[in-house]
Amino acid sequence: RTHSSYPSSSGINAEYGGLEEDTVNADPATTEMKIYFELKGFKHKVHLVDPAASKNLPPWFRRNNWDGVLPMAKYDKEQYKLGATEIMTGLEEKFRVPLISSGGPGAFRYRGTTVKELTLSLLLSPEPYDDTNVHWKDMKNEFEDLNQYIVQCHNTEGDYLKHKKFSIWEIRLIPALYNLLVAAPHFKPGFPGFPDDAGQLKSYVNHAIEDPVFMKLRPTEEQIIKYFEHKMKPSE
Repeated sequence: RTHSSYPSSSGINAEYGGLEEDTVNADPATTEMKIYFELKGFKHKVHLVDPAASKNLPPWFRRNNWDGVLPMAKYDKEQYKLGATEIMTGLEEKFRVPLISSGGPGAFRYRGTTVKELTLSLLLSPEPYDDTNVHWKDMKNEFEDLNQYIVQCHNTEGDYLKHKKFSIWEIRLIPALYNLLVAAPHFKPGFPGFPDDAGQLKSYVNHAIEDPVFMKLRPTEEQIIKYFEHKMKPSE
């Protein structure tokens, strides 16, 4: 295979800037890109960039990403993709082997972006884990939707990911859920975990976070805590 068969570089960083490697490594988008490149067998170069401060930006990044969207990938010399979903979708269209599926029917409706946003809102909320906390209610609704989707794809019983490679849907979702499971008990004690009516989601996630690729590339608990400490700081 020629060198052009591989993405040659990618810009990956935490959304809110910061160049500390521990902070960057726990961003779900970073984990997504690591898993995707690992599964595809792509050689790649990582640039830690800070668009907000215009620091460490390669010339190709400046020319093609005025808004500083992260992550960003450059491949085949002059092809560019912005955002994790666009990167993975674009590369799948061009490099079909090994094929990574998009997920089950309707997978586009359930992405890690929602869990990621709800996690930060939940951690910042002063209310307990009950129905007085609108952020917890929103998270439980998301759990219910995810649970129904998993039942739709896998029925109510099964090994889920035990003998199956990640799809793009799992790559997008699992890093965000894993961050939630680590961060919530640390920053907001009493986290009840997945509700009883989301048993399939719980089993599914347990399989996913034990996947050898995820275990190899996931951030440490210390990195996740540092990541959220950075994001929870009041704006100056």
